[in-house]
Amino acid sequence: MSVLVENSLKKLNIDPVNSLRGEKPGQWSYKTKEGATMWIDVFNFPASPEKYYLQVMSPLSAIPDKNADAFYKDLLEINYKMYDVSMCKKENWIYVLCLRDAAGIDEATLDTVLYRVSFYSHDYYGKLSFKYEGSWTPKTPEAKPGTSLN
Repeated sequence: MSVLVENSLKKLNIDPVNSLRGEKPGQWSYKTKEGATMWIDVFNFPASPEKYYLQVMSPLSAIPDKNADAFYKDLLEINYKMYDVSMCKKENWIYVLCLRDAAGIDEATLDTVLYRVSFYSHDYYGKLSFKYEGSWTPKTPEAKPGTSLN
């Protein structure tokens, strides 16, 4: 799986070996040319070490301090329109996320996942920050690159 990730990053003109590795093997992070932060994590659980998962996520925004109910409703309606990815809440942040079994993923599928997470993160950040301007103050993401949502 690591070879697939690194091949996909090379197609994006990103050097996966020298600049992007996370704290643990199977972790990468980068910023897209549009400005979306991307975190990739290939991981397993000690209870089933032979089964791996792929998680690609991008921090979208902090939870707004005002208008949270309308914001959450919009997120639910947006989720319906998204393909292969979704928005989720972890602690005080909203992320665009793809979490799936790593088995059977080929390079074309991985390229599509990276594209979709990046596209939706950039696109909906612009739309939601415009619609809810003034509803929150900027905060730093609480999750670290490569941190699993599990």
